[in-house]
Amino acid sequence: MSQIFPYKGNAVIPEVRKLDSGKFMSCFVIHEGKDGSGKLRYQRKAPTNEFDSEDEAIAYILDFSGDWIDQNPL
Repeated sequence: MSQIFPYKGNAVIPEVRKLDSGKFMSCFVIHEGKDGSGKLRYQRKAPTNEFDSEDEAIAYILDFSGDWIDQNPL
């Protein structure tokens, strides 16, 4: 089950995946609406960053998403 992080009328939904190397990929989507039921606003399927833990990947996702949402308000 995915976690949903609401922010300024958007929902950030991390899709963190563990790689064979043991590192974590920071994939995610941003949808309109705090519950994620609105239209897709941003999607990252192929991250350029890998992290040592799932928590680090989620922290990066939330930081990046907050900046993106601030720069692209509804």
